[in-house]
Amino acid sequence: MPTLAEFIAGTLADAGLRTVFGLPGGEVLPLLEALRQAGIEFVLVRHEASAVYMAEVTARLTRRPSACLVTLGPGAANAVPGAAHAHLDRAPVLLLSADTPAEAPEVLSHQRLDLAALMAPVSKASWRLTPEAAPAMLRTALALAQGGRPGPVHLSLSHPDSLKALPEPGPQPVIDQTHGQRLDSAALAEARRILEGARRPVIVVGLGVEPEGPYAALRRVAEAWGAPVITTPKAKGSLPEDHPLAVGVIGLTLSDPAYEVLAEADAILAVGFDVVELVRAWEHPVPLIWAAPWPNEDPALSAAVELVGLLEPVLEQLAGPAGVQDPAWGAPRVAAFRADAPADDRAGERAGRLAPQAVLRALRAAAPRGAILATDVGAHKILAALEWPTYEPHTYLVANGLSPMGYGLPAAIAASRLRPETPVICLTGDGGLAMAMGELGLLAELAAPVAVVVLRDDALDLIRAKQLRAGLPVYGTELVNPDFVDLAAAYGLAAQRATDAASCRVALQGVWRRGRPGLIEVPIDPSTYPTAASS
Repeated sequence: MPTLAEFIAGTLADAGLRTVFGLPGGEVLPLLEALRQAGIEFVLVRHEASAVYMAEVTARLTRRPSACLVTLGPGAANAVPGAAHAHLDRAPVLLLSADTPAEAPEVLSHQRLDLAALMAPVSKASWRLTPEAAPAMLRTALALAQGGRPGPVHLSLSHPDSLKALPEPGPQPVIDQTHGQRLDSAALAEARRILEGARRPVIVVGLGVEPEGPYAALRRVAEAWGAPVITTPKAKGSLPEDHPLAVGVIGLTLSDPAYEVLAEADAILAVGFDVVELVRAWEHPVPLIWAAPWPNEDPALSAAVELVGLLEPVLEQLAGPAGVQDPAWGAPRVAAFRADAPADDRAGERAGRLAPQAVLRALRAAAPRGAILATDVGAHKILAALEWPTYEPHTYLVANGLSPMGYGLPAAIAASRLRPETPVICLTGDGGLAMAMGELGLLAELAAPVAVVVLRDDALDLIRAKQLRAGLPVYGTELVNPDFVDLAAAYGLAAQRATDAASCRVALQGVWRRGRPGLIEVPIDPSTYPTAASS
């Protein structure tokens, strides 16, 4: 009979997992060896939170569960920010950790934590695996991680238990429990009645559009009803952002420009919507049609119709013919909205520092249409979500529900591993890179052709700007940074400093031409951020 460690590894392999991210301790060595023997690659990160960030990106891009492995005590504690991110960004991640043996004497408290209590707020469940319970528990964990609103499940095991044999063969895991959906004809009829009576319908697309990805059906509905499409940050690219009906993004600030169009709607079709991505309360009294893979709850929005389940069958049923619409709505309204956007003349440089808008334009000009941008958290995240044109699903990666700094670099590495033929950019600030700096070693080790673009303003500018707007002195928000070019070179990475748009473009293209990772440090003038004190 297999040991518990061998059974776990075999179950993960049977579930289609090919990679586990993590940082091991001695207590998980039996499982680490079992993963090796099962043909599962183990990617050694430099911080446990990075392992969960990489697992979240892997789950999103592969549309199946992913896994990470950490040790007990500090390993599990360091993974909590990653688990919280996966929880709020709705990612089916299995977080495996070591645990103190249940039979350990109570007088031994070294590295002992109540892991179930620690993980309870940031996971769908936290269970201890034993040889007896593992077969049913693993099967349930995989289904739970994917079911309804997806999320992480934490599983712990002790070193002694990992070496014990299972008492009898466990059942094969049931990974895909998707069943045929019986459409609610009455709810669909009501949804059509609302849309037919609307003269200014709008579609709002959220992160729940994945893992199903019914993008063609979404486009047909938008075009059938002439409905402008607004997305949340994690749904960027659901409709190409140069499409005549693509308005933009909400979920970054209290006054995102796309709210202007949303406020004019007389009916809203919410597709995979989740208010976890918003920083502004949802206050739209017009009829809301809720179409999502999970129920309208936590928090519940006032909805005229709720269609819960697979999205594509619902969208196909709603794809026209359309009612009578305001002739100034749809594509004409989107065109007017774009024309009214103020021209940004702050694209130059000042004292050797570029405006972040100029950096984004230079990078976008140098990157192919399908390039992947993984952005870290900070003022640059808000700017990129609003101004980086995204044309395909899964090409804009962002942590938004929790918004943890340090996400960008692990996310970019994970994306490049899965799509080595696709150019990948990590857009990070100096503060975010400081939190994940060790992953430069992983980047060098994997030789993934990621371009790490570091926007250097020597501050946590999003917070510093808030201080200044409040009339407070700058205190505790400015950084002492290393020379990022020298730092990257110490890891064996190609690196250079870019002080104008042309050198940004050349440096980016150089990374991809060489097919190896590189770092580009760009000193910026943060005064032109949308969140700057002067804005």
